[in-house]
Amino acid sequence: MVNERVASRPSWEGGAWIVEDEPAAATLAADLCQASGLPVSIYPLPLPFLTALRSAPPPAVVILDWRLEHELSAGLFLATRHRYPRLPVIYWTGSHASALPGMIQEDACTMVVDKASGAAPFERALAWALAEAHDPARQGGPVG
Repeated sequence: MVNERVASRPSWEGGAWIVEDEPAAATLAADLCQASGLPVSIYPLPLPFLTALRSAPPPAVVILDWRLEHELSAGLFLATRHRYPRLPVIYWTGSHASALPGMIQEDACTMVVDKASGAAPFERALAWALAEAHDPARQGGPVG
């Protein structure tokens, strides 16, 4: 099930894809993205996200929750990196960055933001992701 929420002034092709199984957190992330002019797609389940990753044009940014059920977040991260090696990823999580695997901590196109820190760090990460998404040095299509 995909919940499409389109911003009133979409200015970023592809928008933000939010993979979050907690409705309140997904809504807050969507609201913050929409305030930046991003169209938003919310994926509360992994399969619709993977289907979109395979068949839809890429988003400007992927926002992942580290604590997805069944520990699926690392697999979704790897699928994203396999398909789009330079796509900005924001890990919006209740875990400290040091609790995440090294492949995530060391990824140059990934930023980890603690949900407990409030909206400002998320907004800074989103601004970084959008700048990265439109950096010509990072442009490139899907792999494979």
